[in-house]
Amino acid sequence: MYQQRDALTELVMLHVGEGGRTTTREFAAAAVDPQSGWAPSKSLVGNIITRKGFKVTPQLVSAITAGLGLDRQIVATAAHFQAIGYTEQELQTGVADELLQVIGAEPVPASED
Repeated sequence: MYQQRDALTELVMLHVGEGGRTTTREFAAAAVDPQSGWAPSKSLVGNIITRKGFKVTPQLVSAITAGLGLDRQIVATAAHFQAIGYTEQELQTGVADELLQVIGAEPVPASED
């Protein structure tokens, strides 16, 4: 079983800011929702990577997808994981499992209640 986590934040942190492949400013410039043209501000990107509060929206997911150059389904799964969470069964297969591998999540032993 995997612990619930801030998967979208972790995904962005892997690529942006200290230790990432791009700066906050560069990412904010590249992260543009192709349908609406909306882009997160540099301060919103900063809030994401410093684990401050932010609202997950479809436009944010699309912009992050563009900025990271990842498959939208991976980014949407990270957003779902962070905002809603997944059941144990959902985390074992499919895109949720793939996402956990991307962010380097380690399985946690299931509790024996």
